[in-house]
Amino acid sequence: MIGCWAALATGVLLALASLVGMPGGVVATAAQSTLIEGIVRDDIGDPIQGARVTDGSVLTTSDAQGMFSLERAALNSAGDLRVSGPGYRDWTADVAGLAAVNEIQLQQQSIRALYLNPTVTSSPAQIDNLIEVINTTNANAVVIDIKEEWVWYETDVTFFQETGTVRPAYDIGELLQKFEDNDIYTIARHVVFKDSTVAEVYPDLAVRDVTTGGPWRDINGVAWVNPFIDELWEPNIDLAVEAATLGFDEIQYDYIRFPTDGDLSTMDFGVEFTQSRRENAIEGYLAQSRERLLPTGAKQSADVFGFTMVVSDDLGIGQNFVQLAEHVDYLSPMVYPSHYSNEQFGLPGHPNEFPYEIVDISIEGGVQLLGGNALQIRPWLQDFDLYGMTPYGSQQVRAQIQAANEWRTSGWMLWDPENRYRRDNLDPEPR
Repeated sequence: MIGCWAALATGVLLALASLVGMPGGVVATAAQSTLIEGIVRDDIGDPIQGARVTDGSVLTTSDAQGMFSLERAALNSAGDLRVSGPGYRDWTADVAGLAAVNEIQLQQQSIRALYLNPTVTSSPAQIDNLIEVINTTNANAVVIDIKEEWVWYETDVTFFQETGTVRPAYDIGELLQKFEDNDIYTIARHVVFKDSTVAEVYPDLAVRDVTTGGPWRDINGVAWVNPFIDELWEPNIDLAVEAATLGFDEIQYDYIRFPTDGDLSTMDFGVEFTQSRRENAIEGYLAQSRERLLPTGAKQSADVFGFTMVVSDDLGIGQNFVQLAEHVDYLSPMVYPSHYSNEQFGLPGHPNEFPYEIVDISIEGGVQLLGGNALQIRPWLQDFDLYGMTPYGSQQVRAQIQAANEWRTSGWMLWDPENRYRRDNLDPEPR
């Protein structure tokens, strides 16, 4: 019965569209209708389930037939209706100009990004060089640090001002304008819970060490703040909303997890350290952040361990791949082959020697966990060398890209902390 209704509704919509010929996929019908309805399709005409339809305050999602319905009176008549989905460009239209029934087609969007560190973003000459690389290859996006220990721009968020965390490295307005002028998608990388500065200034907000009574530290001497303390969530989300308002297309949370790499037996969080509590904390943060970001139109993504795609638990860090997917536009697993264990997945040697296989096997697991949906996955790929292992050049980088492309992920991102990106790692084709 549902299938018959969907087919009938689709036929009516297409007939109306062909008769009226309205631009932008809008079908003219009775202007006095109390509802705004529509069908969301991809560029080959298939319905898109789970597309987000919002005016920035009211939100609904499309069903399995791509259909949605909103009360017209509940929407901001002076604003825009935005329809979005992982792997697609946003569709927008004036609410006041929308018909009662609308046929909406989303165009696919693949984001292929390069990570830029604060040293590079503080240098106009280096930024110009990287823009030239992007403009002459198939790269089309950048990932920029806004917070990692320090906040790298002049923020108005009082918490970080009072903490002494603000160390401006660039003029965020000028930087974003330069990328916008070159049609480059911008992603703000925001490190959340790995934060020595806040942990030391406010030790009550830190993960405690039961042996010292002070902040717990990982093997690199870095202190972490406590993800269970939601007092920490608000200033971090305030920073994300500020960055989105300033013009970033996407907020990407990194270290959105509990600590690893140290004597974990001495950690004290003040509450029972169970899987359900860990998962609820990380999910709670992302859910709250996504709600706050809704009016800005910015996407939300989260960096996760690559191994989250091949297990069913949270790895002890609060990252459950399936559950996190409900709260983000994109999950970005870090599938760096050098970081996997010897003979992982039955490979005959260290995974660093198998860049294609590691990315292929890992993403396969993620796609299966998400019920076949690869569009919500945009992996971090290795474009750096790890001491004592085979260096990574064009062959290794391209092998990883090939694996991601074959799974039809929503693009990929290259991680090189030194930002020495080579054109021969990328395709010399127009964006």
